[in-house]
Amino acid sequence: MNNFYKTLTIAFLSAFVFGLVMQSIPPILPILIEEMGLSHTQGGALMSLFALPGIFFSIPGGVLADFYGPRKIGIYSLLIMFAGMLIVATGTSYTTLALGRFIAGIGGTTIIIIAAQSISGGFEGNKSRGIGLGIFNAGVPAGVIFSLNVFNRLAVAWDNWQLPVLVSAFFCLVVLLLLWRYREFESAINSSEEKAGFHKERPDYLESFRNLGSYGIVWIVGLIWFLFMCARTASLTFGPDFFITVGYGYAYAGFLASLFTLGSLYVSPIAGYIIDKTGRTELYLIAGGAILTLLHVLLVTSPWHFPIAFIIGVAGALFPFSVFYLIPLLLPQEKLGKGLGVLRICENAGILIGPFFVGLVYDLTISYFYCFMLIAAFYLGTAASSVALKFSLKKTPSLEKNYE
Repeated sequence: MNNFYKTLTIAFLSAFVFGLVMQSIPPILPILIEEMGLSHTQGGALMSLFALPGIFFSIPGGVLADFYGPRKIGIYSLLIMFAGMLIVATGTSYTTLALGRFIAGIGGTTIIIIAAQSISGGFEGNKSRGIGLGIFNAGVPAGVIFSLNVFNRLAVAWDNWQLPVLVSAFFCLVVLLLLWRYREFESAINSSEEKAGFHKERPDYLESFRNLGSYGIVWIVGLIWFLFMCARTASLTFGPDFFITVGYGYAYAGFLASLFTLGSLYVSPIAGYIIDKTGRTELYLIAGGAILTLLHVLLVTSPWHFPIAFIIGVAGALFPFSVFYLIPLLLPQEKLGKGLGVLRICENAGILIGPFFVGLVYDLTISYFYCFMLIAAFYLGTAASSVALKFSLKKTPSLEKNYE
């Protein structure tokens, strides 16, 4: 098998385990709330703490990968994720659970950067990059869907909320073993870097944060991604509990919540091909934001939960692919790592803020109606930011040529 496609497999599995670990709490959150007496704010914070390290370690993590190699840093990242999930599984207090989630988040921050960078740097040409990114971006929702449909069943069947957490730790070890055995992962990425004229330099962590303010249009894409992650992570965190409150059982509630991200499994690869052919990614973001705003209002005001949740998954699939497709078009190759770091900072800020504030709204109102109105407002913000992106691209003719 060609090294680039082996790299794509590792990148997909890394994204899968990232989604699995990130989303390991929502399926068991109703049980944790009941057994440990947690508030919805605390439950949202457990989800958010996984993202907190990403705000500070995204850029340095990319720098470390550039200097020490993606394979070595990837192995360490998976070990850290594994350790964090073991702490969660053995935790008997909220403090221990929070500590484990934070530690797992440190590893998750770097492994997802390495996975994304391996696709952007390992596939030459827009056509192969688009398909590669489409497949890679299906990895996280695949992990999320697995956790939402399997973990709640495991917890209920075995009357043990720790078992799903241990399963996610096991998957970390499996991907770690594959990465350890695939020694060509390093050369598959380095070969493209050598062609682009890259040279390793000793990591300068202060320098890695300098001049980020000059990435103007990238920060607009980052704002879109931030608002999307606020909404998406909050809906996935509290979706199972919301569906339980309207009368569904644990298993079906988890299935309905998994539909929020199911579309990414089959839409992202197709979207990769379509956008390769048509361009104008910002138009897909505008349409997706507007549609998702309406759908989340309908979700809490109508009884058609299954079709609405399914369409949410299809419309939401436009975002992960589109934002990661944009960055290589907006930046030269030598700045790609920082650009992806900007996205990860915004992503983790969204994961941190969204579930926490939506959980706080529930504790203040004891109503999921207001929670989903806040989620709809986040999505409306993505549409407005995408309009701003469209006008910014028009003012920069050199960037607009990349869409022709």
